Amino acid sequence: MSEMAYNYFSLINCLGLSSSNTHELPAMKKLFRQAMDRCIIDDKIIDPKIIDPFARQCQWGTLRNDINPEFYPTYTTHMMDALEFLTYIETNSSDIILFDPPFSNRQSNEEYNTGNLYTNPAYIVDLGLQCFRILKPGGYLLKCGYNSNKPYKGFELKSIILCQMGASRNDIIMTLWQKVQSSLFD
Repeated sequence: MSEMAYNYFSLINCLGLSSSNTHELPAMKKLFRQAMDRCIIDDKIIDPKIIDPFARQCQWGTLRNDINPEFYPTYTTHMMDALEFLTYIETNSSDIILFDPPFSNRQSNEEYNTGNLYTNPAYIVDLGLQCFRILKPGGYLLKCGYNSNKPYKGFELKSIILCQMGASRNDIIMTLWQKVQSSLFD
């Protein structure tokens, strides 16, 4: 069993809060702020390009996608399958990616009329590859889910927050990953 040292780990009590809009949870806001703070270079604030392939009602991204027509155009800039959306984005062009797909069968069925995306490993791997391709070297991926799996090769875990939901509800693991390789061949 290998042991890893994390730069940052915390537990945030989210008892009584809704998990349907994760961007409203304190844990997500905290990791997003960390990623944004890391976009300050030499005390100059850059205008980061933020990609959100599963935006729902979150308006943090500069390019926001959700296949559910309920959110377009009020909350999203695109209405496509997430993988299709990501393939249109230029290589090494984004500073931050918000990766928050529906991670339960209930959410997938309610929002997208489909089974859980995490039960389709090939789709998740393809999404991870696209995220790696799109992020600039040194860029950040904020990932939500029931696990802390690496989104793809070439990423390093920078922060992890366990969002404790309480009662019989599943906790949410939120992780912040940095793209540390400029290509998959480094």
